[in-house]
Amino acid sequence: MTTVFTAREIAETAVEKEMKRRDFYANVAKLSTKPEMIKLFEFLTAEEDRHVATFKDLRDGVSVEEVRPEEYDADMEAYMDSVVEDRLYSKIGLEDFVQKAIDAKDVFRLAIALEKDAILFFWEFLPYVNDKDKKVVRSLMEEEKGHIRMLWNLKQELGQ
Repeated sequence: MTTVFTAREIAETAVEKEMKRRDFYANVAKLSTKPEMIKLFEFLTAEEDRHVATFKDLRDGVSVEEVRPEEYDADMEAYMDSVVEDRLYSKIGLEDFVQKAIDAKDVFRLAIALEKDAILFFWEFLPYVNDKDKKVVRSLMEEEKGHIRMLWNLKQELGQ
């Protein structure tokens, strides 16, 4: 199979996606009215900010490799564009999210869905990087899995 993406490119996209999630949670915190929801969204914002830093470190630790545009065909480009598209972000408006956030169970369900979306993103790109870079992509996936575990544990602690 032709390698069409480098781990550095995937890590760069991961940084952008984490920043979108961070900004999303920060905006939801601003729109929330209940103190416990504000605290939760501020927590999630801080966690995403930590992930941004982690992914920047991972990105900066990978060598820059050129990808030749002729390696992309129309079908592959269309498929990868659909994977990169922020499906969850475009379908959940901030006002709708805040309304759903009244129920903490929805908050955790949606937050975990955002993290699963990131794992899917990495999983879909895994076959298109060389063997050396697969390690970096798997590392990115493990970061997201850790975030899901943390969200799940916090959900359990709060009795949700």
